[in-house]
Amino acid sequence: MKEKNNNYSRSLKWEQNGELAQKDLSELIERLKNVECENTSSELSRLGTKSNIKD
Repeated sequence: MKEKNNNYSRSLKWEQNGELAQKDLSELIERLKNVECENTSSELSRLGTKSNIKD
């Protein structure tokens, strides 16, 4: 499994204001939703929706 994760390893892009770039934030949330329990996944979905509205 670690080998598969290494294929996705890359640096995250940070904005001038210190926040994670929107695209990287969205990708991170989606990846976390795939490995977290249902309750946490629901909260991540809410966070992802909130981060998309921010734009």
